[in-house]
Amino acid sequence: VGDSITHSRRYHSFIYLYYATRFPEARFEMVNCGVSGDSAAGAVRRFPWDIEPHKPTVATVMLGMNDVGRGNYGKDKTDPKLVARRQGSIDGHMRSMDKLSGLLRGLGADLIYLTPSIYDQTAEIARYNNFGVNDALGTCGKRVGAELAPKYRAGVADLHGPMTALNAAYQAKDKTKTLVGADRVHPGDMGQFLMAYFFLDAQQVPAVVAEMSVDASGKVLGNANCTLSEIQAESGKVAFTSLEKALPYPVPLIAGEALELVPFLQKMNREMLTVRGLPGGDYVVVIDDEPVLAATAKELATGLNLATCKRTPMYRQAEAVAELNNERHAIPAYRLRTLAAQRHFMGRTKGLDTGNFEAMKAALEAKVAELKAKKHSLYGYMRGQAATYIKYKPLEQELLAELAKITDELWQANQPKPHRFVIRKGNAAEIAKAEGRVLADFSTFRGWRDASWMNTEAKVEAKDGIVTIVGQRRDGERDMLGYGKPLAADLTTVKVLKIRMKADKGAPFGVEWSIDGKLTRLRSYVPATGEWETISLPLTGKRATGLTLILAESNPNAKWASPTVTYQFDQLWLE
Repeated sequence: VGDSITHSRRYHSFIYLYYATRFPEARFEMVNCGVSGDSAAGAVRRFPWDIEPHKPTVATVMLGMNDVGRGNYGKDKTDPKLVARRQGSIDGHMRSMDKLSGLLRGLGADLIYLTPSIYDQTAEIARYNNFGVNDALGTCGKRVGAELAPKYRAGVADLHGPMTALNAAYQAKDKTKTLVGADRVHPGDMGQFLMAYFFLDAQQVPAVVAEMSVDASGKVLGNANCTLSEIQAESGKVAFTSLEKALPYPVPLIAGEALELVPFLQKMNREMLTVRGLPGGDYVVVIDDEPVLAATAKELATGLNLATCKRTPMYRQAEAVAELNNERHAIPAYRLRTLAAQRHFMGRTKGLDTGNFEAMKAALEAKVAELKAKKHSLYGYMRGQAATYIKYKPLEQELLAELAKITDELWQANQPKPHRFVIRKGNAAEIAKAEGRVLADFSTFRGWRDASWMNTEAKVEAKDGIVTIVGQRRDGERDMLGYGKPLAADLTTVKVLKIRMKADKGAPFGVEWSIDGKLTRLRSYVPATGEWETISLPLTGKRATGLTLILAESNPNAKWASPTVTYQFDQLWLE
């Protein structure tokens, strides 16, 4: 249960992925009940139709960012009336949290309070600083822990304290850096990963994925969370079969510098392979006949953490689970929760039947028109929210069915498999030769989703390794068409992103990729040639994450000979 930081952000998705990979035998369901812009009081109001029907056995609650009255804070906000409101907002938050907690406990749910994620009031960035908000959030977290946790026999996962301390250390050398984001409120993916880490740390989750330890004679020196069998040893070569009971956690590149800031690998992601007594020299770890890792005899004797090697079949299986988890997260985050949010907030409209789709559609369209006429800053946001509701509300049951299907697939895909390990003489050249750098071959379009700003319809078909997208075009309208996917890549050893594509002559095509936490426009509205072409886009930076294909017009003045435009994509790779 939460606000926008739960509605569409990923901390709970990262947590779910940990449990799905570490405890694949213990399936559970996680339901996103976040609503963007909501408060504890709002959660109480929507409880009967949005929370109670799920009959939770455990409920996590993180609220406060919209409760403390951010507008009452700031170094220039000295009006006594504003100052007086601050305490009233905190007290009101506590009363509503008390009510919400009682309702949840009334369902028999165990409670875990998450102290609020931080408001960055120390970063030296352009956004106005409502200084004091983070202190208010800290007060809310402490009071919930001191007053409500004992009352409701609830657990507390402290995010606010560790994140405040870590943010201060992060900014020690550069005051413009932030664990949150440019708006001081919403943590980006790195901040979301850190939130997940602090939650899991509070739960004292196990560090071990598996531990496999043998010597050069074939003797098992130790094993944890796995079974070793069919052990062979001869002439400096060791082989065995391992059935691990868990998968390594596939740390997303979108986590950015998180691994440099917290000891996640050491405390939560140890898949250790140790081979002692080998003659000195260079070796290759081969798993299921594929070279995956080069190491010296000394490194093998010390122990290798295979959870850091993305070429193992275990890691690749975990990445497939992560891809399904991304899809599982996206349906509520970008579709279902928007439906709930509009029902929640439009429910305040006098006389509006929120259960009547046509009435809701008319009310939303009227609201958008009103904001447009006023040139209100929320016009663009509300237009997108209304469009999402109108498009997906009739498809709600299909979305729920798709969510259930993907969740089933995830809990089948996460089941560990036995693997044959061979440790033999070799070198790093074998690994380099075996590495591939293809990001997307477009044999399917799975995992790509509509860009948040998309405002036109399109037909997408994947066939014979080609994805074809046919979009609508209207004269005099700026038709916005785009698709994004969390394609992550380490850019330290590559220089160019290449895309083989074809589009109608003159059709605009652009590419954005989030690189080192900043959205980078690699190509902007360049007209297509009308023929198959390979586009080369130079890259700079270390880590890339979410990539967006921009099939949008740069302005509303384009003239189209046809009401549709066609794009085709063959392959996307790195060099």
